[in-house]
Amino acid sequence: MTQGRKPIHRDAWVVAVFSLLVSLIAVFVIFPSQSLVSNQPDPYEFSALGKAIARGEGFHGEMLGRRAPLYPLLVGAIYFVFGEHERLVQIAQCLMLAGICLLVRDIAIRVYERPRAGLIAGLACAVHPSFLRYVPDFHLEVLLTFTVTLMVWTSVRFRQESTYSRAVAFGVATGLASLTKAVMLLYPGVFGLFWLWEERARLRAPLSKLVLLVLPLGLVAVSMALTIAPWTARNYAVSGKLVPISTGLSDAFLRGFVFSKTEYITLREPPYTGAENEVNAQFRALCAAEGKVWEQDPLETEAILGKEAKRKLAAEPGAAIKKALIGVFTFWYQMTSLKTSLVAGVMALGAWILAAIGVPQARRERRRQWLVFAPVLYLNFFLAALLSLGRYSVPVLPTLIVASAFGLDVLLSRLWPGKLSGGAGA
Repeated sequence: MTQGRKPIHRDAWVVAVFSLLVSLIAVFVIFPSQSLVSNQPDPYEFSALGKAIARGEGFHGEMLGRRAPLYPLLVGAIYFVFGEHERLVQIAQCLMLAGICLLVRDIAIRVYERPRAGLIAGLACAVHPSFLRYVPDFHLEVLLTFTVTLMVWTSVRFRQESTYSRAVAFGVATGLASLTKAVMLLYPGVFGLFWLWEERARLRAPLSKLVLLVLPLGLVAVSMALTIAPWTARNYAVSGKLVPISTGLSDAFLRGFVFSKTEYITLREPPYTGAENEVNAQFRALCAAEGKVWEQDPLETEAILGKEAKRKLAAEPGAAIKKALIGVFTFWYQMTSLKTSLVAGVMALGAWILAAIGVPQARRERRRQWLVFAPVLYLNFFLAALLSLGRYSVPVLPTLIVASAFGLDVLLSRLWPGKLSGGAGA
């Protein structure tokens, strides 16, 4: 057993060192010299907000609107401790990418019991363009991807052994992911439905045993709620309204109608300029009609857009269904340009094909593969109903890569059964 664990331990070091090295090269060498994507590292002024937090100015007493607080808080904490050096934030994001790679490696081993699949998953994440693109940037994507992957890892551990401590860890990780972007807020409910379906035979047990079965799920929800509660309380103190994390639900829903137009989904027109400008003009007009200024007050803007979203849904339910169906696919490719969209789309398609190859084998081996697919499908379909863009798939790409790594491992074992054996291991 000790000998079997040595290569697994070595693989972890290989993944950690390789992913850190690749991400540092992306930050210091590739990103400044490339022209495929914008190399202006702070398009949303997260660095400026982090500096304000580090100086004790906080969020200037305002709501963050569509932005959740954890990423600017992290940037502010780095500046507060080490000084206002932007390179340190980029290095921290390199470390987070290494953490993502280690987490997916362990998820693959825990779900599929194949160390080689774990090694493939970890190395694949280390070189994936969608991750390396955001590591040098002051975007929240790296932190969100790390917290979502951490959430999935804790959920896998919780399903393996439903102890109270693991339930708390799962709840806290989900709370942190939600504080990075509020879209993950409902995932524990989806996890609970899958979990209860898997345990449906045991649900006929006496009430006393049933409580012991379901109680850890309740602890997950409580832990998540307590994690986000301080920010919710802060929002109420600032605005007088109950805003759990951030506004923006109606904003995203309405944007989806424009971003799903033919010229944007076929990328004849760039969505992040044409569609964005079109939507912003619509929102300004809606607010002006109410005698208000768009985004001057996030809650005020949300109320106006919420009224329009309800009107749009009631008047055009077919259009809402159509944009959602389109969004299922644009979630995997619709990026800033045709080139980036082709790269993202082809890689996502390849990952899904490999994942599909592994599904029958996982079923034969009775693996709990829903632990891998549930978060991917949750975010895909949830955002398809709202606003579905390629960059929004990044947080669940590591989890999809876990399934595709298993599929590749199965494929390699079939092609070279004598030479390559995936093997089982812990």
